[in-house]
Amino acid sequence: MFRRILALVFALLMLCSLLCGCGEKKELTCDNCSKKVFVDADSNMEEDWAIYCEECNEELFGDDPILGAE
Repeated sequence: MFRRILALVFALLMLCSLLCGCGEKKELTCDNCSKKVFVDADSNMEEDWAIYCEECNEELFGDDPILGAE
């Protein structure tokens, strides 16, 4: 009985953390391939910025330490 209650409590905690941890997202568009890029809603990124998805960023900038992904 104790194990069932403990398992239920853990399941509820995991569900709450999932629901509380997911913030709203803002949808932007990759300037190279037109894929949708999602950023946090409180981000200051806007559509008029030069925005690239991860694949295009790697393709265009590669190992550039300033522009490339780390």
